[in-house]
Amino acid sequence: MPKGIPLTEEELARRRREIVNAALKLFYEKGFLETSMREVATAAGVGKSTLYDYFATKDDILVSFFEQELQWITQRAEEIYRQDLPAEEKLRQITQVHLKYLLDNKSFYIKLTVEAQRLSLTSQQRIQAGRHAYQDLICRIIQDGVAEGSFRPVDPLLAMRLILAALTPVAFTTRPTGTPQEMLASSLDILLNGLKA
Repeated sequence: MPKGIPLTEEELARRRREIVNAALKLFYEKGFLETSMREVATAAGVGKSTLYDYFATKDDILVSFFEQELQWITQRAEEIYRQDLPAEEKLRQITQVHLKYLLDNKSFYIKLTVEAQRLSLTSQQRIQAGRHAYQDLICRIIQDGVAEGSFRPVDPLLAMRLILAALTPVAFTTRPTGTPQEMLASSLDILLNGLKA
């Protein structure tokens, strides 16, 4: 806990965000392994000892960012999940939110996803726990669709992986066949209806 005058929870959260944002800029520009905690402290405008009051390691900083982003997109998905909509519409809306996130953060996302591969196994597992919470929500929607009769019985985990995997070529293609939103809609049509005539 930071020493000196006690900070409110809001102030602590703001300071953490400031540190994370400063660190992310360095990770993006220099690389994760190439950035030192001293450089992060300087960029964030705090002393090195103060930095360690908030984050024990660089891993903690990057993991904190991914956990925050995963929490954000999971909360958006949960809001859609709670709406009185057919399962297919919920999937379409959630994947559109996910696609918008990828497009809004395109180069940043690619770079930091690569940098995340350089994290320790324990740190990667923390990120994976956040991913699983989001993926489990998609699985529940697929199971709901099966229960309501709009989807045939399928392995929900495999179906979820295929649906989320469809976002990558839509967001990062070099040979677009329409807008990203149109390509996502077409991809979901193929996944949900198959290729058979």
